[in-house]
Parts: sequence; C-alpha cells; structure tokens
Amino acid sequence: MNERKRQVINHAKRLFLEKGYRNTSIQDILEDSNISRGTFYNYFPSKGDLFKAVYDSFLQEHHARRDELLIGHDLGDIEVFISQLKLHMTSSFHNRFFILIDDVMNSNEQDVKDFIKQTRWLYINWLHNRLADVFGEDKKPYLLDSSIVLGSLLQHYVYFYVAAKGDEKIDEVIRYCVECVKTILNDVSKRGIQLLEPGVLENFIPAGSKGSRDLRYELLQKTNQLKRCIIHDLEERKRAEYVQMIDFIQDEIMHQRHPRPVLVKTVLSSIDQEQYFLDLPLFNGYKELVQIWLENEM
Repeated sequence: MNERKRQVINHAKRLFLEKGYRNTSIQDILEDSNISRGTFYNYFPSKGDLFKAVYDSFLQEHHARRDELLIGHDLGDIEVFISQLKLHMTSSFHNRFFILIDDVMNSNEQDVKDFIKQTRWLYINWLHNRLADVFGEDKKPYLLDSSIVLGSLLQHYVYFYVAAKGDEKIDEVIRYCVECVKTILNDVSKRGIQLLEPGVLENFIPAGSKGSRDLRYELLQKTNQLKRCIIHDLEERKRAEYVQMIDFIQDEIMHQRHPRPVLVKTVLSSIDQEQYFLDLPLFNGYKELVQIWLENEM
C-alpha cells in the first residue's frame, strides 16, 4: 500500500470515530486528506470500501498485538488467553469501534453490514480456536456454543460493568467471564449438550488466509511445535542455529512494519536443505504457512 493511500485511511479513521460513519461524507474525507475526488475513487470505489480498509487496518494492527502475547508462551496458558481478551476489550473501547460499528449497522449499505457480520464470525472463529488450545480438543463439539456465549458475555457484561464502575478492574471482569464459560463448558460436555456444531463456522467465514485460516495464529502454533521438536531432537550447535532462523522468520512476519519477504524466503530455503526437516512432517505444515505469507507479500 502506498503512503498516500495509507494517509487517506488514517484521516478517514479519525473522521469516522469523531463524526460517525453516516455523518462523514466523501467531501469531508477529501478536504481532511487534501486529495481530489479522482484520487479518492482511484483508491476506493465507495465510502463503504474505504470503511472496510479502515476497519481492516485496525484489525491487522490489533491482531498483530494480540498474537504477540502468545510468543514464547504455552498456547494452553489461560492467563495468556485472558491477557489477549483484555487487549481486545480495551482496544475496542478506547478506539470507540463498538459505537462506530453500531452506526454502520444502522446504515442502508448492505455490503458494509455484511462485512461487519463476517468480521464477527471471524472473531468467534478465533475464540473457538483459542478455547480449543486452553481446554483441549476433546471439548471441541461444545466449543462453538461456548465461543458465542463468551463473546456475548464479554461484550455486554464488560460494557455494563465499565459503565457502572469504570475499567480499573477489567482483568477481574474478564476472568469472571472466562470462569463462567469454563463452568458452562464442563457442564454441557458432561451432559452432551450441543446446539451448534463447529462445522457451522465454515458456512460463515471465507476460505483462505483471511478467513478460516488465521495465518499469524497458525504460524505461532506451528512455530512453537517446531521449536519444541528442534530442542528435543537436535544437538546443541544445530539447535541454536535453527531456532535462531525460525525466530528470524517469526519476527519478520509478526513484528516488522515493513517485512522483508526476500530474506524470509532465503532463510526458509536454508532450513529446507537440512535432512532433519525434510523428514519432519510438522515442517511441511510450517513451510506451507510461510509460503502463503510470502505469496501475499511478494
């Protein structure tokens, strides 16, 4: 994305948050961004498409920060999950995106409303994956129901709690919500109660790296598994060398504002020449995720 287009997105984000989606006109955006109408339409076919770009930029930044909390930690650590939920809730409140989304959902633009609905399913999909990390695959038949309950509980209970008492103890509120869902999950799994099967998610989220496949999240999973294998199997000298290479790839994908895909491709090729990795089935899944990322960046 060129810098000028990025600036338009940033200007529009501020205007949408200050004035609301429906009260912000294309003319407002032109004047605030100091661009011509022709330049605007060269970047975005409509105000709705601009909103999608604004929301995507927020989600990309938010997801990167959320996934960074997993680095170096066990994916099953419930405290890390609670930290991620806290980041999600505080980012949403501080950026006033809840209010903005309500405004969009009251507009007459169906394609933008459909876009918002899809992002909600993607969030439920993320909750579903993280609950599987925390509570185990054996609970999978009941995790979609639990994900929807947790998402609803967080949104509504945190809203009312913050309105009544402020956000000073938001950690306790989030922990309370997670413990409530944990109790529900244990109860429904014992009694075999399932309302929505996990396969329902496939009907509402797109295929590919932006849909059912959360690329950063999957890469973190595979990276942690791969590093555990390396530490367990390889001698110390080779272990340090390859862990360093994998850490480099992870850092480029997760942290760099301007990642360098050519360097990632070079490092991945070096790893791919080692017979140990060629014989390791886990590496194929890891390599596939990195290559998907490379195709998107190059």
